[in-house]
Amino acid sequence: MSLQCAHCYKSFSIAKVTGSRGKGLSVEVQCPHCLAWLGHNKLLAIAKIVGFYGGVISAAIGYFVEGVGFITTPLIILAFIMVGISHVMDHLLLIEAPENDPNLAPTVK
Repeated sequence: MSLQCAHCYKSFSIAKVTGSRGKGLSVEVQCPHCLAWLGHNKLLAIAKIVGFYGGVISAAIGYFVEGVGFITTPLIILAFIMVGISHVMDHLLLIEAPENDPNLAPTVK
């Protein structure tokens, strides 16, 4: 799987990541090219997890319980839409720029 840095816009492989910090949903990785720290949006990750498990639970209830198809079918559709939208919007975000970044230096006029 290839990731794209939100700072230098270069692609890199997960296998080339040497620096990481945090655990769970707050994990951050360091770009091997520009040494910027990158992470995911926690709210989108939570929405993706809730949508996935909500859809699975609704599908299981709809399959095993009679007469609830009119409730579970729209819930499955909404869960599928929620997972799709949160997956498309979930990109790497710049958490911390590198210290020696020339783009962040103040310019004097």
